Amino acid sequence: MEMIKVKDLHKNYGAKQVLKGIEFQAKEGEIIGIIGRNGVGKSTFLEILMLLKKYKDGDVQLFGKDIQNLSITDEKVMKKKISAVLQPTQFYKKLRVKELLELFAKYYQCSENVAEVIENFELEEQLKTFFDNLSGGWKQRVSLAIAFLSRPKLVILDEPTTGLDPHMKEVLWDNIRGYSERYQTTVILSTHSMEEVELYCDKVMLIEDGQSVFFDTPQNILATGYENMNQFYLQNTKKGGK
Repeated sequence: MEMIKVKDLHKNYGAKQVLKGIEFQAKEGEIIGIIGRNGVGKSTFLEILMLLKKYKDGDVQLFGKDIQNLSITDEKVMKKKISAVLQPTQFYKKLRVKELLELFAKYYQCSENVAEVIENFELEEQLKTFFDNLSGGWKQRVSLAIAFLSRPKLVILDEPTTGLDPHMKEVLWDNIRGYSERYQTTVILSTHSMEEVELYCDKVMLIEDGQSVFFDTPQNILATGYENMNQFYLQNTKKGGK
């Protein structure tokens, strides 16, 4: 089932054109990496999918509906199907991990078993720890657990493993892939880790100068002669960009 369909998406900030023609599709249960230099429009694209920003021209369909013409009711319903983990992670600093999970479970009015989430994300040893006292890796793990509490149909992640050690990255990816497969959740993430794109993503979209210049599977991209995704990235982005 097609969850997202984007055609010729444009977005301006005043006179500055940020997105100049994005073409994108995502099916149920896919994990898709969004890559590109800083400032090329990755965050703007994700914020449009999260219904946080409007756009100028183009067509964006989410869960089969045109997001440009949503009623207030439809927008509220759609937002309940979306979860996001953005940088930096901010929660109630003086709540313990277990309190946070229980709070968001009530907020989402979800049927997800909190005890099961704690077990899946291996959070037992941190349940009594205040969120503010957690390391960066544990904060990301707790944030991801909260994002999946509502069993969303779409999860958007912004650099989910930046600064984490290899073990913590593997744990996070095990959880991302596990939840995506279990509930057929579509995951879209912005990342600078070409290794993770190659290992874990079903598809990857490269944005350059506000346009989607590549959108394919990592396997198909590598089959054209690139040694790895890092080489592909370096050869298809402008040098020295910010």
